Amino acid sequence: MDAHENTPRMQVLSVSDTVRRRRWTDDEKVRIVEESHGDGVTLAEVARRHDISRSQLYDWRYRHKNGLFGAGPQFLRVLQIEDGSVPDDVSAPPAPVLTIDLGPRCRLTIPSGFDMEAAARLLNGLMVRS
Repeated sequence: MDAHENTPRMQVLSVSDTVRRRRWTDDEKVRIVEESHGDGVTLAEVARRHDISRSQLYDWRYRHKNGLFGAGPQFLRVLQIEDGSVPDDVSAPPAPVLTIDLGPRCRLTIPSGFDMEAAARLLNGLMVRS
């Protein structure tokens, strides 16, 4: 009789170490992302310190860069003006702002806290249409 005939044909593996799913607030995610941009700190070190994967941290950095944490994406109001004057129903934006004149009939005002990469994409879209 061979030894392999006495071994069970099927084995049952049990998993006893279950991983809990953690929930991070947007403020915690932003704090960790900002920590990952520090001088002399590698992304892998920050991920290890907070017990998250590097891919998770890359995702959070992408979301933070594109303004997807917190209030969500921001939108600007774009008005077409006829004679270069601002209509009466438009309130003055809070200072400081960046104002871009795109010709005699179009002016773009960008608040200081707005994502400049998103503003560049908006400007590129406006330039293609005109």
